[in-house]
Amino acid sequence: MHPHPRRPSAHTALSTTAALALAAGAVAVAAPAAHAAPDCGRAPVQYSVDGGVHWTNSATMPAESATVQVRLAGVPAAGCDYHVSLGSYETQGPTWATSGRSVFLGWATITLTREHYRDTLDVTGHLPHCYGELALYTVGGKYDGSNSDHPLPHYPDEPFSGLAVATWNGGTACTPEPTAGPATPTTPAPVPSAATASPTGPAPAPSPTRPTASPRAGSATPAPELAATGADDGLLTAAAVAAAVLLAAGGAAAYAGRRR
Repeated sequence: MHPHPRRPSAHTALSTTAALALAAGAVAVAAPAAHAAPDCGRAPVQYSVDGGVHWTNSATMPAESATVQVRLAGVPAAGCDYHVSLGSYETQGPTWATSGRSVFLGWATITLTREHYRDTLDVTGHLPHCYGELALYTVGGKYDGSNSDHPLPHYPDEPFSGLAVATWNGGTACTPEPTAGPATPTTPAPVPSAATASPTGPAPAPSPTRPTASPRAGSATPAPELAATGADDGLLTAAAVAAAVLLAAGGAAAYAGRRR
């Protein structure tokens, strides 16, 4: 007579099944947990515009600054990367509501981790000269207006919505540039000297000069000058000759009479 094999009791079979189920469940739970990414969430960022003397997370920057120091607040999760950027823009007004059209000037971005939890963003050389805006936000994108995914800020639409840590708006109006006109000579006209200065009125006509008669020989005083009569010089000369002839003839007649 052959012995019948023993069947396991119902209690023993149930214990074995339960043990296998618990082991399978433990493996199923442990496997996903080993490969799950850490839950980083939004970066808990603080910033400073005075070289790290004062830290804040205020949504409004207290002042314009070309360098902004940032740090992770609290204890960040291990294995998480937090991107922080600082963008600089030129605007048409000193407030967000009056900013109008924005012009991208430059930006800086860094990555913070649990080990590298503090750094400095530097936009030196890209600050606005007149009205402008600075935007500190928690993403590594550059919002320069290059496409629809990276638009420029334009009131009331802000591309940093939900990402902004802090913003600054302010500045002063630009001074209008003078309009260039035709160049004017700056060299003064030469001033004539006293020796070469011209009279202000017309030059006087030169007065006619008349030669003075030479004094007769043996005479102490010069002969008086005859007044000009306007007669022809030739007629005057002929009359003088005729008078001399008559005077000579008269003298000769007197001499002849005395000899008789």
